[in-house]
Amino acid sequence: MSRNKDRVIFFTTMSPSEEDRIQAVLRLALIASSLGYEAFIYLALHSVVMAKRNVFEKLSNATKDMLRNAMKSNVKIMACKVAMEGFNVKKEELIDGVSIAEPKDLFEIAKGSIILSW
Repeated sequence: MSRNKDRVIFFTTMSPSEEDRIQAVLRLALIASSLGYEAFIYLALHSVVMAKRNVFEKLSNATKDMLRNAMKSNVKIMACKVAMEGFNVKKEELIDGVSIAEPKDLFEIAKGSIILSW
């Protein structure tokens, strides 16, 4: 694959109650990673709440396992800092493995990438 086409970003805005949609994103990110893509999931709006430890623990075991497997497979999970502020999510509340990203970070990694939005 060429350097500018080996990255895929999943931009998500789903709330934690939409586990079927969350699982679809995780499944596609895992597939992308297994095919050699550098896969990112950018949690925006309501999606950042899913990364809060106390909310994450309330998700189904299937969703939690898929998220853990995605991170083990080098899928990078990024929480939007602006959304975190809007939904009052603190850095120390995030599950391990989730990084914080500014919108400018998203634009930087998006250069030449495939972007899918949920």
